[in-house]
This record gives sequence, structure tokens and C-alpha cells, in this order.
Amino acid sequence: MQANQVRQFVERYLATFSAHIVESHPDYLTVKLPVEVDKDIGNRPFYWSWVDKMNLAYQPLVLTFAFHPDRMPDGLRAEHLHLGAGRMQQIFASAKKHGQFVCMYEQNTASLPATGKRRSTPLVPWLGINLKVSFLCDKRRDLMLYLGVNLHQPRVVHDFSTYLFQLPLSPAIPDYFYTLDRKISVEDALQMARQEAEAVIAKEDQAWAAEAKARLAEELDILAAYYEELAKREPQAEQADADDEEAEKAEEPQAAQAIVPLPQTEAPPVAEPVVEATQTIDEYRSSGGRILDFLRANGIQVTPREEINQEEWKKSTPEEEKQRRMDELRWQYEPRIEVHFINGGLFYLHSNPPVQKLSGAKTVRHLPANGRIM
Repeated sequence: MQANQVRQFVERYLATFSAHIVESHPDYLTVKLPVEVDKDIGNRPFYWSWVDKMNLAYQPLVLTFAFHPDRMPDGLRAEHLHLGAGRMQQIFASAKKHGQFVCMYEQNTASLPATGKRRSTPLVPWLGINLKVSFLCDKRRDLMLYLGVNLHQPRVVHDFSTYLFQLPLSPAIPDYFYTLDRKISVEDALQMARQEAEAVIAKEDQAWAAEAKARLAEELDILAAYYEELAKREPQAEQADADDEEAEKAEEPQAAQAIVPLPQTEAPPVAEPVVEATQTIDEYRSSGGRILDFLRANGIQVTPREEINQEEWKKSTPEEEKQRRMDELRWQYEPRIEVHFINGGLFYLHSNPPVQKLSGAKTVRHLPANGRIM
């Protein structure tokens, strides 16, 4: 996203919550955050817990967002908003949280007669679903599906979101309109969307999965050859270590004869500090004493260090290491498909979207898919 795209998104996000814009400059934007926005991006959880518990009046947070790093405002504490900024990620998460599900009505007043007796016009319920289909192996391709399911006369259309952008929509039902009953449930509509997504995936080419499996087999063969060679060299390395140990043992008696023992002298005993039993630990600490000395003087046992279990730190065997690396290669190269729900909504429309069969998928780059959904 470019700087102008970031600004447009932020302005739309703030306008959705009816945020008060204090100052709008070509280079920056000063805004007074509403309650919902402040709780999502204000980074004041302790303040809000205190306000909610004490039932106090809300003090709005004022922030200044700059969109050009080389044109920061003078005399204002501003932060640069860009695609990778932490505050921008918070805005994305807040928009997803509040805007993942919507309910909108088409404001089609052109269908009403200009004069004479007005008659009520029906609005047809539609379920809009946006899905992201990811084809994964050692490469990745994302395919977007914008599906619309008619809940009154069951049918599925593609590229539904593009059609919605052309319509005047509002969260309130307009005058002289009424909504038709839904003949299928939302669960049945979701099942229809799932079947349509499976049909789209089934029509994709399957060559990419075979190519990924071929690359996986090649990597596994290389890994197996490496550990076979390692197993051949391991006995030679063990024999060399054994020879070194025998040579060290043969040199130990000669080294012991060369060592002349020195007379040992007893070290003077270290006097432990005496601590009066009537003195508390807080008084002893305030006088500058150590807690450990206080515990020793008063006969309080000190917890010994736990012995380390050497078996837990045992070095992994070549077979265990080989199996772990094989599992990593399979996770990286094995072809799989993941379907993620992005957002959706219930739309009541007077217009009738055109039927587009298996032609509305938006893809990043060409990479065929297999037919498995995970």
C-alpha cells in the first residue's frame, strides 16, 4: 500500500466510527478517537479497566497520524503510519473485528414511481461470502472467491463483491421496501458455497501437486544418501576416539610420576556472621545484612539445587535426527490446500446480479491446484 492508499483506508476506518477529525492536513491527520477505536488501538487497557470499574467520564485520546516520513509536522507528536507499522496492524485487526459481518440494504429509489400511488417493493436476501483459497507446498498461490448465495431462490453467483460495490447500500432499510422470506437457512447456504468452492478447485490443473511430490521425493533421496554416508563414516570416527582414549590412559602414569605433592595447610575457618534471633528479617535487611546469612544463623534450611537429569540432555541419535528432518521436508513440500473465511454479510437487494459460473476467481499468479480441501 502506498501512502495515499494508507490514508484513504484510515479515513474510511475513522469515518465508519464517526470519529471527530481535529485537523486534516495533506501530510498528517489529527483525530479524536471514539470509545470503540480507543479500546482497539489506544493501548490503554488499564485506563479502560479503571474507567469501567469506577464508572467515570471518558477522556478522549487525541492522536496525530503522519503519512510521509520526510514531512512530519512541526510541534506535534505524530507517528508515521505505513503498512508495516504496529498501529496500522491494530487498525487492520479492529476493522476485521467490527466489519467481518455486515447487514446492508439496497437503496434503489429509481424503481419507485415519481408520482401517484407508491407500492411496496420487495428486497431479496443474499448471503455474501469472501474466501481465500491457498495452494501450499514449497511455493504458494492465493485464489480469492467472492460468492453470493440467493436465500430466496437458491442459486450461487461469482464475483458478488464487485457487483455490490456498484450498488447504493445502507444499514437501514429504505422506505416503501420490504424483505422477502428466506427459503433456505444460512447453514444450507454455507454448504452450497462450500460445494461451489470445491467445484472451482476441482477445475484447476493438478500438475503442481505432482511436481511438488517429485521435488519432495528428490529431497528425501538426497537426505537418505547423506545419512547412509554418515553411517559409514561413524565407525571410523568411533575407532579414532577409542584410540585417543587409550593413548591418554597410557600417558596418565607418566604424568602422575612427574607430579610432586605439595604440603597441605589447613585453611582458617570462616567465621559466619552472628545474627540475633530476636531480630526480624526486615530489620536485618534494613541494617545491610544478607538474607542468606540470616537464614543460616537462624537455622532455616536452604533449598538445595535440583540435580540435572543427564538423560534428558542426551544427544539425539542419527536416526532421530534423520526422522526429524524428513518430517520437516514433508511439511515444506507436501501439497495441501487451505480455505480461509475473510468476511461476509447479509444483503437485501432489489437488483439481480448476473450469473457468472466459475469465472470470478481472482488469483495472484498461475500455479495449478489439486482437489483437496484442508
